[in-house]
Amino acid sequence: MFCLLLATFSRVLSGDQSPLTNRISLFKQGTIRVLILTGQNNHDWRTTTPLLRTMLLNTGRFDVRVNEEPTGMTSETLAPYDVVVLNYNGPRWGRHAEKALENFVRSGKGMVGVHGANWAFGGLVVLGANSVPTDIVEPPWTEYKLMIGGVWSDSDPASGHAPRHKFEVKIVDDSDPITEGLPSTFEANDELYHNMHMAPNVRVLATAYDDLKNGPGREPAKTSDANQRTATPRRAAKWPHLDTNPTGRDEPMLWTVRYGKGRSFYTVLGHDTQAMEMPGFSTTFVRGVEWAARGTLGKPEPQFRSWVQIQSAKQ
Repeated sequence: MFCLLLATFSRVLSGDQSPLTNRISLFKQGTIRVLILTGQNNHDWRTTTPLLRTMLLNTGRFDVRVNEEPTGMTSETLAPYDVVVLNYNGPRWGRHAEKALENFVRSGKGMVGVHGANWAFGGLVVLGANSVPTDIVEPPWTEYKLMIGGVWSDSDPASGHAPRHKFEVKIVDDSDPITEGLPSTFEANDELYHNMHMAPNVRVLATAYDDLKNGPGREPAKTSDANQRTATPRRAAKWPHLDTNPTGRDEPMLWTVRYGKGRSFYTVLGHDTQAMEMPGFSTTFVRGVEWAARGTLGKPEPQFRSWVQIQSAKQ
């Protein structure tokens, strides 16, 4: 026994642990290790990213880091993590960083996309702050669509959304760990995306009815049309031909997709902090992150509530 302890102590002193083991040891033991990728978005990532991090931490299930420069990401960057959360909508990252994420998810890890993350990498103009178009138009990252499950497109039928409004989200698959035991409907105050171009094998968990009465004539345009007009003529010419008219159909709001051995969860919801604080977004987000990381939820599952505040002992 003494020899075994001496050998173990000697290995520690000599640094006989891998760099990955050393990095993992710095996270809170027993938690799911999360990396949020952000730093660019046409939505206010500077306020939403801290809120996403806070909600995850408040469950007591996660330890979270944030990377605002995904361009420099490598496989070694991602190695300690169980799941990556994309609160990002901006330029492409380059071959090495993109391949690192593909391999990460394909190997059995998780990815979660929030709201505007499915505009990114689809070949549309890159949007700056407040959705003003930039001069950047890049070829699509084809594997990204397969990972995130559905993307914006100006191909027929063109994607879009009506002005932000309150609407009801309906659970259509209550057998999934993310939605099991949740109310059959919940309220959102958000942008209801429509005509997303979906990848094969997507599992839709929740939908919302894109009511025709919520067309763009209901109130002055606040996003796409207004930002196209305020952009320079050269930038405005790059604005995709989107459709802001409601479809009169149930549109997917939450979905999952398998990529290799890994798992992805995407939520249309989460336009800003007000939208994220609502119980429907908050609960499905924290559940979706855990499912993407592990393929299941630990018991007891996170309750239906807003996770902006730490759960009290009585809850």
